[in-house]
Amino acid sequence: MAHTGNHTGGDSPGILITRPRRYELFSSLALPLVRRRLFARLAERAGTRPGDRVLDIGCGTGALTRAVAATVAPGGGVLGLDPAPQMVEYARRRAARRGENSEFTVGAAQEVDAADGAFDAVVTSFAVHHVREDARERAFAEMFRVLRPGGRLLVADFRAHAGHYEEMIAAAGFTDLARGRVRPLAHWITAVRPGSPTAE
Repeated sequence: MAHTGNHTGGDSPGILITRPRRYELFSSLALPLVRRRLFARLAERAGTRPGDRVLDIGCGTGALTRAVAATVAPGGGVLGLDPAPQMVEYARRRAARRGENSEFTVGAAQEVDAADGAFDAVVTSFAVHHVREDARERAFAEMFRVLRPGGRLLVADFRAHAGHYEEMIAAAGFTDLARGRVRPLAHWITAVRPGSPTAE
């Protein structure tokens, strides 16, 4: 597709989407009337609550970021992470116009610049299949690392991809895996980082 860049060799993060406006137009045309509801349902499935700090990996233009941000207000916030600077800048401008409780930064799923246990939840939608195949296990290990004990993971993708992630998620250390579907096309997996939250 015209809005993707194939950056899969060397130290690249994987396939990048670099035309945010085209991506938004394509998504709206491909999923008329259901896109907002789909991401709202995924945000519900993430189990986030007011005050939570959430990381959205492969956030793109911020559709899931915005949906999750609504669930963690007041007091919480979402950090959207994407390897494409163009997508991050678009998402930043949109969030600033709407006054949303979200921030965005450039970064790769397999190298998250965040402290251990920094987030109450990690979410990602339609993004892991863009990560280089040889880096996906590392990406799930990073999701585990940045979650606090007891924190929740939500991974959503197309069915053909989601079915391959469970083994990697379990290998990263997650437990309590569950899976399901949000029509018309999202298949989700949830999991938990074992342990009890540390008292502050």
